[in-house]
Amino acid sequence: MQFKQTTKQNRLSNSNTTTFALVNKIDVMNMTGYSESQSKKIIKQAKLILVNKGFQWYKNKRVGRVPMKIVEDILGFELNLKNDIMYNVHEDTANREETQYGSN
Repeated sequence: MQFKQTTKQNRLSNSNTTTFALVNKIDVMNMTGYSESQSKKIIKQAKLILVNKGFQWYKNKRVGRVPMKIVEDILGFELNLKNDIMYNVHEDTANREETQYGSN
């Protein structure tokens, strides 16, 4: 019996699981400063994208959390849950390109 427990534990610890940060409308409000209605629309849009990708789980109206990556794709900038810091993807890319081509 002890061998079975060890095998199960090894199988769980060796599995390649990836965790995704999930956000809800309140998280979006806190991290972006958007209103409640804007945050709801972002969550709805994220759910629609996920359903179109084949994740039928998000078709349920009671599901209110979506992967943060989808919200970032919609908004066009990264969200950081640790410090509530946002990194603007488009500005950062433009700054690197300007520096690369000698504009600055």
